[in-house]
Amino acid sequence: MTKLPLVSVVIPTHNRPDMLREAIASVRAQTFSGYEIIVVCNGANSEDLARYAAIPAIDLIVTNRKGIGLALNIGIEAARGKWIAFLDDDDLWEPNKLEMQLQVANSANADVIFCDTINFGTGHKTIAPLRPPPSLSTREAFLLANYGGGCSATMVRRSALLTVGGFDEGHISPDWDLWMRLSWHFKMAWTDAFLVRYRYHEGNTSKRLWAAKWRMKIVMKALMTAPDDLHHMRLAILTREIKILFTPIYVVANALSFGWLSYFKREMLKWR
Repeated sequence: MTKLPLVSVVIPTHNRPDMLREAIASVRAQTFSGYEIIVVCNGANSEDLARYAAIPAIDLIVTNRKGIGLALNIGIEAARGKWIAFLDDDDLWEPNKLEMQLQVANSANADVIFCDTINFGTGHKTIAPLRPPPSLSTREAFLLANYGGGCSATMVRRSALLTVGGFDEGHISPDWDLWMRLSWHFKMAWTDAFLVRYRYHEGNTSKRLWAAKWRMKIVMKALMTAPDDLHHMRLAILTREIKILFTPIYVVANALSFGWLSYFKREMLKWR
């Protein structure tokens, strides 16, 4: 009888076979070995499909339907492990990533485990560890911001993912929405270690142009679907979104006014 893996590693990919091989190599370098690798390929050309098929010891799923949320959900459905660890095809794991997150899961009795990330690549920027502010509960904090980060830093019980319905396939960047919904029903924990290397490159910076639009879509969904005991957060959510929306406008206007707006805010309105 074949022993089931404890962890299913789900990697969505689209026309990046070289980066995918690097990502898979970082999985195979793990100190924990009880895993399976599921690669979900959507919208690939025939040449790349042949290259994917040549990669040994992976479960390859090919679909012509497009969308990151769709690919991730296909991987969740195919997974046999108790835990699912997501990995973007352009990111890399440190060798002890799975081992450390499983240790935290056991010690904290948590259903969702995050970790810290280090950026690398051309033009990369340092990202400070993400943690909910101590003044808020985890459920409250995730209504305001994504304190879990991206998929590559996250490991979740498969049963929890199925309970909340998986990723919303209508979102271009669906991670925050899912972490938010998971926080409403399940316990979360953070691994205090930098276990993921996030690749900073042109292919993942272009989507920032659409960030404001998709953030607002996620926020509006949260306002409509949050549990009743979180309705007290609605004013805080709207206040934060207004601030995020108008901050870039203020920065540009202040630059055009040669700093006059900053002076007016500081001296006349006494804002700090």
